[in-house]
Amino acid sequence: MMTESNKSRRRGDKLQNDIYAATYRLLETEGYGAINFTRIAREANTSRSVVYRYWDTPFDLVFAAVRQRMQQSEGRFENLDFDRGSLRDHLVYVGQHFILESNNGPFRLFKMLFSEMINQQERERASQMLAEATDSNIKIMDYVLQRAIQRGEITKFPPKATKLILFEQIRYTFMLENGLVSHQKLEEIVDHVVLPAILHFSKP
Repeated sequence: MMTESNKSRRRGDKLQNDIYAATYRLLETEGYGAINFTRIAREANTSRSVVYRYWDTPFDLVFAAVRQRMQQSEGRFENLDFDRGSLRDHLVYVGQHFILESNNGPFRLFKMLFSEMINQQERERASQMLAEATDSNIKIMDYVLQRAIQRGEITKFPPKATKLILFEQIRYTFMLENGLVSHQKLEEIVDHVVLPAILHFSKP
């Protein structure tokens, strides 16, 4: 049986998600400068007082909205089909999806939000978001590496810095080449940087 408290909570969750969606939509189309509580309330079909109930400042709202989308993207990674046959194929596969998320998902706004956090002396929250992104990357790579160990391709996990090379190289290329990371460039990163580093730590 659905209780009144459950109904209220469901309405609260739905309203909060609608506010996040409006915020994210404005970020994508008009940028951070367009975010204010009056505009968000209108876009989400609610009142400013409701928005203030959840967040103290527009920055707080933007931070929460981008963080929510990043967590949703992590969920999509966990649902990928990892039956690709080899560690190398898995690395390319993960890289392809990471590039796709970087071009079209919340990671595209991460750089903007990170700059805003530094400008507003929000270094603690910037560190928090970076740590969460790193944890997500490690979780994905651990899954890929565990499959490689089960197939006998490697014998042990490499250190944390090696696990992050794929994502860091893609981010670096993304920034250096204006968001263009070709499939050829991805394969070069995997074949000449990531895979040799992982195999190095698996040597007897």
